[in-house]
Amino acid sequence: MGNNRLSQRMTQGLGLLASSLLLAGAANAQLATYRLDIPAQALDKSLIALAQQTGSRVLFATDIAEGRQAPALHNRLTVEQALEQLTGRSGLQVQKDADGSYLIAPPSEDAALKLGATTIKGHGLGETTENSGSYTTGTTNTSTKLPLTLRETPQSVTVVTRQRMDDQAMKNLDDVMQNATGITIVKNGAERSLYQARGQLVDTLQIDGIPTNVSNAYSMDAISKPTTDIYDRVEIVRGATGLMEGAGNPSAAINLVRKRPTAAPQALIETSAGSWDDYKTMVDLSSPLNQEGTIRGRTVLTYNNANSYLDTAQKENQVFYSIVEADLAENTMATLGFTYQKDRNSGYDWSGLPTQADGSFYPLSRSTSLTGKWNHLDKRNTTVFADIQHYFDNDWKLVLSANQTWAKSDFLGNFTQRVSGTDNSFRLQPRLFRYDDTQTGVDTYLSGPFQFLGKQHDFVVGSNVRVDDFDYHGGNDTSYNYIFDINNLNAFDPPKPTALNVNKWKYNQTQKQAGVYAASRFSLTDSTRLILGSRVSWFKSQSLTNVTRPIRSEYTKKGEITPYAGLVQELNENFSAYASYTEIFKPQSNLDASGKTLKPMTGSNYEMGLKGEFLDKRLTTAIALFQSDQTGRAEAVSDSEAEIICPNGCYRASEKVRNRGIDLEINGALTSDWNVSGGYTYTQSKYVSGDQKGDDFSASSPRHLFKIATDYRLPGVLNKTRVGASIFAQSKMTQTEVGETYKIQQGGYALTNLHAIYEINKNLEVQYNLDNIFDKKYIQTTGNTNYWNFYGEPRNFSLALRAKF
Repeated sequence: MGNNRLSQRMTQGLGLLASSLLLAGAANAQLATYRLDIPAQALDKSLIALAQQTGSRVLFATDIAEGRQAPALHNRLTVEQALEQLTGRSGLQVQKDADGSYLIAPPSEDAALKLGATTIKGHGLGETTENSGSYTTGTTNTSTKLPLTLRETPQSVTVVTRQRMDDQAMKNLDDVMQNATGITIVKNGAERSLYQARGQLVDTLQIDGIPTNVSNAYSMDAISKPTTDIYDRVEIVRGATGLMEGAGNPSAAINLVRKRPTAAPQALIETSAGSWDDYKTMVDLSSPLNQEGTIRGRTVLTYNNANSYLDTAQKENQVFYSIVEADLAENTMATLGFTYQKDRNSGYDWSGLPTQADGSFYPLSRSTSLTGKWNHLDKRNTTVFADIQHYFDNDWKLVLSANQTWAKSDFLGNFTQRVSGTDNSFRLQPRLFRYDDTQTGVDTYLSGPFQFLGKQHDFVVGSNVRVDDFDYHGGNDTSYNYIFDINNLNAFDPPKPTALNVNKWKYNQTQKQAGVYAASRFSLTDSTRLILGSRVSWFKSQSLTNVTRPIRSEYTKKGEITPYAGLVQELNENFSAYASYTEIFKPQSNLDASGKTLKPMTGSNYEMGLKGEFLDKRLTTAIALFQSDQTGRAEAVSDSEAEIICPNGCYRASEKVRNRGIDLEINGALTSDWNVSGGYTYTQSKYVSGDQKGDDFSASSPRHLFKIATDYRLPGVLNKTRVGASIFAQSKMTQTEVGETYKIQQGGYALTNLHAIYEINKNLEVQYNLDNIFDKKYIQTTGNTNYWNFYGEPRNFSLALRAKF
């Protein structure tokens, strides 16, 4: 009851705040100017860009725009001023209709706009997906920093838009990755989620293009799982992404793009309730902050309190996000922002469930949690970010961005260990940790077009630096000896440990990366584009481990060169074929049996495919064949003499691992009332050399992944209602260990979700989501016989009321 009252009070207070902001902004709405970033290009493309960047509706016939060029716009203008400059001396006339839309008419005063068989283009797609209603986007720059459409990018790219996140009630990054093509979630704890693509783990999460390191085994114990409320979209580039990220695996780049202030005032208030007493309130406010509109602000507040399908687990989540944009000059804009996220996880399930000695599952309820009520994982993440963008008169752009995050957490958890010589008796192993992770990233780049041999080409050059200083203290209680029988869980009631020493183990790792990169897209012909790029990286890792004695290690890599190449051939109006080659490297801190640090892993990605655009570019398709290789991955070795040299375990460099497969994808609108997003991925992971040649490398990941989602507005008198569904299906997962006799296997399974949205009026809608409607019981992640086997969520619902102004 207390949570309900708190949610009600927050909703009322935030509603008053929204009303105040809207009243303040309404006076400026009629004078609204917009920060425009439109390059010199064909007139039809510029009109579409204007519609997207201002949220206006611009209508014109294809034939009257054909062959006309428009100048660049990189300043603040009203829609009318922008249209006047774009149409210039063409003689085209701009007419504003009563509904607020703009109609571009022919130059002759007495000529009527003849529609006939011509095409009318209106609100086009750009980078920003908010308010577009679309399941796809117009441009993305995660792979190269060049502003490319999905069709122009020679890699597999998925963009999960704001509309899709709303429709499927995606609350955090796990929800997004569960629905993104080619991504598998691996859990080493209820809140420690790892993401896998093409048989490899993702090492970094980008936020507005600046990487955050999550490669440390404990990173996700300190870093909060991103909440989707503050993001416009999530872009995923699969394959090696070394050009922009530097070190990592040939898996994927995941880039979360923040919401930005809007030129016109707007407000969103959402409150929801769901299964297991899951209550959430969110307010999102945006408005110009002065009459001229040269200063704009946005704030997002979120509060979520929930129980869980697990017996002991509870969660409280608070997010505060604020961002301010300011036009320092006609062509210069600065941004400053702040994010604070606080998570409290009580009864935290770090361990998951064990299996029987042969790997078969115990017949346990999905609500079973072998966790003391005293377990917890509390996180506090604070981020400050800023950027400055300057546009030159020749369409060139200079961007300087910086991001710093302070992540702190307090962790008291336990895992289970089978008692030697028994089948069903387990000992609880408590651990206490304190994490402190400070990450800093700075990125600078200059991009723009240039003329050569009579054609226009694009170029980007930049540099980035990032530092990750990760520190943890931890310890156990050697006197703790709680043993339980897994077949008699009614008696399970572990006492809280009393002799935990958080300073027993100390560990610090500092990683520093710096790199310079350059890439250019050459127009070889009117239909052929070649992208060539390269990066030079410097890497330094220092670690101090103090378990039984202090051990210091250091690794430095200088001048590592990472190439990038892609060729795109436009076949016709709808299709383009492409081929690409990308590389990446990953330094390691693991020691071999002689005490030396292993050499960096090297990775590469070969890809070829076919991409399509249809229905005025509102529907995109892609098919890709890929091969990702990695050599030198650290593998644990068992050697009692070597363990004296490296107390944390000794490793050797493995032979080449190869991941081959296929990606199929479709995203966008089949009609103006029907959105769809679907993807299928087949991945085969094998050792292709050495003693393990022919063995599966990543059998714990499914070979087949199928994900599809759709949303449809009903016709006629029911057109205020949208309904939709999504299906997730995967093949079996098998977990084994070298030298062990067990095999843990989860067979293939499918999940079905439904949603319905009813628009009460233009400002208010209600949404109902029902997930796992057939209540499928399945293991989401397979671990080992002692722990880390996690059930997926049972059937659950959420009901949300959303107000937009």
